[in-house]
Amino acid sequence: MQSEFRKDKTLGTQVLETQSEHERSSPVEAMELAHEGGKSYMKELIETIASNRGLVDEYYIQVFCTKERMFHSRPVIYFRFCSRLTAPAMHAEQDLWYVNNSLDKLELLWSLPQEEMMDVLLADPDIDPQLENWIKFYKKP
Repeated sequence: MQSEFRKDKTLGTQVLETQSEHERSSPVEAMELAHEGGKSYMKELIETIASNRGLVDEYYIQVFCTKERMFHSRPVIYFRFCSRLTAPAMHAEQDLWYVNNSLDKLELLWSLPQEEMMDVLLADPDIDPQLENWIKFYKKP
């Protein structure tokens, strides 16, 4: 089941509600909700690109998905954006964007879920083909 992003509540509130409603039985749903809050994610991504304009032409933006236990011991999910000149190795719960300012190019190179959810996602016959490729590449021996 995919949750819907609501504009009348903050993303953090919605994640906490989703986790309590489903007793945190499905971390994928919480991550889906977090990614559906794409407006704030994309806003932060655009701000990161703007802050680098004029400094370098080609670079990467690594996005870390961080969980922090706060009130009532429920994890709160937030994203941290880090600009870098080189591409890092693939890691679970991270996204990697490629930026080329001279070509006005922004490309998502990969996005990986939690490590423990990868096998569950691979078993889903309706998995997005791109996500399936990223997971298989990451998990290859």
